[in-house]
Amino acid sequence: MQRPLLAAGALPVALPQLRGAIDAALDTVDALVLAPGRDIEPGRYGQEPHPLLAATEPRRDAFELDLVGPALTRGLPILGMCRGIQVLNVALGGTLFQDLSLVAPGHPSDPGWRHWKLTEAASLADEPPPPHPRHEIEIEPDTLLARALATSRIDVNSFHHQAIDRLGEGLAAVARSHDGVIEAIELPGSHVLAVQWELHEEARVDARFQAVFERFVEAALERRATRAAA
Repeated sequence: MQRPLLAAGALPVALPQLRGAIDAALDTVDALVLAPGRDIEPGRYGQEPHPLLAATEPRRDAFELDLVGPALTRGLPILGMCRGIQVLNVALGGTLFQDLSLVAPGHPSDPGWRHWKLTEAASLADEPPPPHPRHEIEIEPDTLLARALATSRIDVNSFHHQAIDRLGEGLAAVARSHDGVIEAIELPGSHVLAVQWELHEEARVDARFQAVFERFVEAALERRATRAAA
């Protein structure tokens, strides 16, 4: 995840998962990345665990869900990917499908994350990505994602096994796959964007994806300048 942020001129830092330090931590950064990871505990969005639910991290859930509100209040640019889109949606009152087979059985996925583990190993070794599940998405015009990518259609990786069900308050779906699965969301009027795929690996497949990180860093720098002027 750090590679495309560094290439865009950012210095990524990991926040300690201490809920009592959220305000102090957010006061020191210019933007927030909601990173990939495990499934969110279904109780967080009012559901019982489904047999297809994968491993969860309740402590991380609590920390990251508590980050979103204060980050939005501060006007921090937010970029989410994979789990990150789900954290943003749940934090704003949305729900999830616990497995894609429950809503889109033919959606490309990666059960057991076999392809993801190979892709991750290649990334760490700075080698080309191996073949992995992909599909096309259609992007709504005049959105953060459309402006960054300068296209309305593009292929993305598809390692995930969950998806957004009901959108959280204020969020808009700005990209979908052909089977209707929500692939990206934004909070209109702010620089808040989250995507379903592993965005941090996509610039190694298609250089256009780096522009998403560049726009995100530009927004962070603009916020820093505005705060300094105030």
